Amino acid sequence: MFEGCPIVLHLTELGNENGAPVLFLHAGSYSGTMWRDIAARLPDLCCILPDLPGHGYSREIKLTTLEEAADAVAALIIDRYPGGPVHLVGLSFGAYVGLILMARHPQLIQRAMLSGLHLGALPQRRLMTLFAAVISPLIRLHVVRRKLAEPLGITDRSIYDRADGAANLTPRTLRSVFRLVSVFDVYDLLPTIPVPTLVIAGEREHSTITYSLNDFQRLMPNCAARIVPGLGHAWCREDPDLFAETVAAWQRGAPPPSDLAPIDA
Repeated sequence: MFEGCPIVLHLTELGNENGAPVLFLHAGSYSGTMWRDIAARLPDLCCILPDLPGHGYSREIKLTTLEEAADAVAALIIDRYPGGPVHLVGLSFGAYVGLILMARHPQLIQRAMLSGLHLGALPQRRLMTLFAAVISPLIRLHVVRRKLAEPLGITDRSIYDRADGAANLTPRTLRSVFRLVSVFDVYDLLPTIPVPTLVIAGEREHSTITYSLNDFQRLMPNCAARIVPGLGHAWCREDPDLFAETVAAWQRGAPPPSDLAPIDA
């Protein structure tokens, strides 16, 4: 049970302060700044952009478990938005944290949109752990952060660096992110999550992510799953207009855009 959380996450708020509150949880290695382009396309919404533990200006907050990260986000919601539940958008690492948040604190989330997450153990998790161990010391170098961001279509330095030029995360945080998502065995939690949820994967995602869509839709009581044709893991960067359109539709209870394909299509 949530007994309160002493962690205070760094927070940016954009858009209409009187609009429907939508909480955006960022991918690993980045921070709330990665959502600025999407927030600019949603001027009528109150876009809440926290830096998750170990990232951005929350970098000194130790990332230990997904549960502790979710509790920190819950504390933020309770403290800053006591008037009612918020909507949730999570991508990649942010989607993993978001799902745990929904399982532990469903009363805080009205509707959720999660993209780029899988269920179960990744088939190459040992290789991922080795990669993280090798690359993590190099994350201090700007050129390495830039090279890691480029395949995701991220070229804006303000997304992969803090404003002071420092890295968004420490080597330890990078290793923790890989460790926490490599085995995401939450099958038993899915039937307990009542939040209306849209789970999305880009068509060019890793197969473990696209294959998980069926399980999400089958096991979560209020879940719809969709594929984004032709796009990949960072489809919010590849087609920000479509991503923003999807957020806007889902938070108001409308069907997802027809550009997104049902998984049984």
